[in-house]
Amino acid sequence: MTDKKYHKLVNNLFLEIEDNLNSYINEIDIDYEIQNNIMTIMFENKSVIIINKQESLKQIWLATSENGHHFCYDNNQWICNRSNKNFWEILKNACIIQSNQKLILKIKKKF
Repeated sequence: MTDKKYHKLVNNLFLEIEDNLNSYINEIDIDYEIQNNIMTIMFENKSVIIINKQESLKQIWLATSENGHHFCYDNNQWICNRSNKNFWEILKNACIIQSNQKLILKIKKKF
């Protein structure tokens, strides 16, 4: 994968995450910020999820309160290299557990 394609895929993923989180802005106290290729999602209970680019490896890393996950892009989706689970499945479950709220994250764009 070229650097250009990698950055486009990750930037689109970050935008999709933002769109999903923004859909809950009036219902749940969620905040997020992006700085230096790192997205930090913060919940009302002070729990945090961190998503960051690993440019040299062409991966995305996701840190949750339960575990760390490394994702590689394969067959039009980001797949965890340990569990073979999709990025969205792991992120959704982490958001539900860490926020103590039922969040439904939906993929709107095809990557």
